[in-house]
Amino acid sequence: MVRSSGYIAGVLSAVAACVGLTVLVPACSSSSEAAPAGPSCENGVKDAEEQGVDCGGVCTTKCTGTGCTTNDECGSGKCEGGACAAPAGKPCGIGAAVPTCADGQACELDKDCASGFCDGAKCATPAAESHSDGIKNSGETGIDCGGSVKATKPCPDGEGCLDSGDCVGTCVAGKCGPIGPEDGKKNNGETDIDCGGANAPKCANGKKCETNGDCTDDFCPDATKTCTAPTYDDGVKNGNETDVDCGGAGPGMKKCAEGKVCLVDGDCFGACNYAKKCVDAPSCKPKDGGDTCGYGDVGRAGAVFSHKIAGGDAAGHESCCRTLPVAGYADPNQPGKTVYVDKYEITAGRMRAFLDAVAAQNAGVPNVRGYMAANRPVRWNAGWEGALPSANIGSTTAYTISNPTVNLLYPGQDQYQANMPTQGTWSVASGNFSIDIGLYFAVGAQAFFPEYTPEYAATHNLNCDNKANGYGYGTYWMPADVIQTYGGGVGKYFSKEELDRKALNCTPFAMFAAFCAWDGGQLMTSEVFDYIAGGAWPANPHTATEPPRLAGGRSSNCANNTLNTFPDGTQNCASVYYYPFHDNTNTYDGSSRIAPPGRVLADAVAINAADEPWMDLKGNLHEAVLRAGETTRFAYRGYGVSWSSIVHHRNQETTPRMKGGAFGARCMRFK
Repeated sequence: MVRSSGYIAGVLSAVAACVGLTVLVPACSSSSEAAPAGPSCENGVKDAEEQGVDCGGVCTTKCTGTGCTTNDECGSGKCEGGACAAPAGKPCGIGAAVPTCADGQACELDKDCASGFCDGAKCATPAAESHSDGIKNSGETGIDCGGSVKATKPCPDGEGCLDSGDCVGTCVAGKCGPIGPEDGKKNNGETDIDCGGANAPKCANGKKCETNGDCTDDFCPDATKTCTAPTYDDGVKNGNETDVDCGGAGPGMKKCAEGKVCLVDGDCFGACNYAKKCVDAPSCKPKDGGDTCGYGDVGRAGAVFSHKIAGGDAAGHESCCRTLPVAGYADPNQPGKTVYVDKYEITAGRMRAFLDAVAAQNAGVPNVRGYMAANRPVRWNAGWEGALPSANIGSTTAYTISNPTVNLLYPGQDQYQANMPTQGTWSVASGNFSIDIGLYFAVGAQAFFPEYTPEYAATHNLNCDNKANGYGYGTYWMPADVIQTYGGGVGKYFSKEELDRKALNCTPFAMFAAFCAWDGGQLMTSEVFDYIAGGAWPANPHTATEPPRLAGGRSSNCANNTLNTFPDGTQNCASVYYYPFHDNTNTYDGSSRIAPPGRVLADAVAINAADEPWMDLKGNLHEAVLRAGETTRFAYRGYGVSWSSIVHHRNQETTPRMKGGAFGARCMRFK
């Protein structure tokens, strides 16, 4: 049916047919479910299943504003720009110059009317009670919802609709569909259209938000409540940051400090450990020996201590890489930098981390010698590399002993005589020698001084093997078959985890120096140790008075000892430290006497009383240091285990090959 300028007259004639009816809702209205069933699409009335008067819905003729391709599809006979144009003479509403019609004006569609209700071809305000009568009427698209009341009563799922404005959710094929984050509306707890809140995806930048969790970049500033692109100074963990304003990648990225959350080493100033927390140095990435330093053993039943604090097994544990500033000390080789010395001795677990990292870079082969040759630090002697392993076995080092001494790395008879052991029966032979410094020997039981005669001179106080009735106390764990094959005895009595927590011993001094360089520092020097100790180390520390802050460092009487020290390798002071406990059936592994760093609270040294102290600086292990002003020879400091015996090896102790159950080390750093 094509309408012309007679549109208004036709509409009015339809209204006239209803004159004289007195019901509140006109019987001739097409808005009531009570209207006669079956629309004619040609009766000049908007029936129930029509969108407008004789158009839309079940009618093939399209209404004003709906899509079309030909004129014949439109009641007005005009398809313009892909939509049906208004019929001639339409004064207001869809398609007319005036967008909406007031009550009483002629209408074709509910959408023509400001009231949302085209009743009998005239706009009207529906009676209020019609929107709660349980009937689809009065311009509603569903039962008591949509259409004329869509602003206040949108329709739920399943009710009728003309567009999504009629629905709580979306309008699909004339029916309201489910509410959701794709309905083009801000609903269901969303903070902006289809985003934010608990039931929708996060919002892009520029959208409204209530909390950081509403935003894709996790940043909703309180001042704007608008999702905003993150920066590395906004005080919020957002973007791809691993912690607040640090980690991740991108412009302006900042490294994370110790203790912050990380995913990879690159997120941190130091490294990312087993728990995905930043640590200051790569050696503290593993747990055992990485963050098990301080008071209290893990599962310490049977352990004996002279000092106890409350708090359980992990009381006082912290990063084994913690380092403390040396107030008032300046290293002449590092002008303008603050000197730090590590709070704790190097643990076996930290050395394992170093060796694993080197092996990972070299097809599984622990070529420490090659690594250091390629990464020589400032304070380093290339001659030390001969004392480093290049493989598990077969790392041959050839050297010459001459008299007088030419190379201080291998002191000859003249150096030996000048520093005679207390027993004058040992000597040093001149000539050419060869040793295997492979990893299994370096951290195992092998002696590296074949030039010394008798052999007792090289092995006495080594105390690194695990032979029956030997009670060797090396703390670097290796599998039993390796130990049995390479001369160290029957194996370890304790687990790798237990030993990794302990201070490392039985390792060549050059290995300690290489470890410190890899870990971001260098081996501690004798100068800085003496500065912290409060005085120079005596020429014969076993008979002279200790430096002031090391007072009480040695004692032959275990009952009166408060430190983890004892005179010889065959003794221990269990009243101070002895863990893990074992009965006398274990005669081959005496490592119970070596403490993990920080276990003995009495062994604390600080320059000022209020300062945080260094631990185990007096006892536990003697510590390898660089000799004052040198990059050739080593020395030792502290009163560790076997303090009465090591005086017999003063020449050996200067070499990069020196090791023993009595010796450990710690690093110093510069910032």
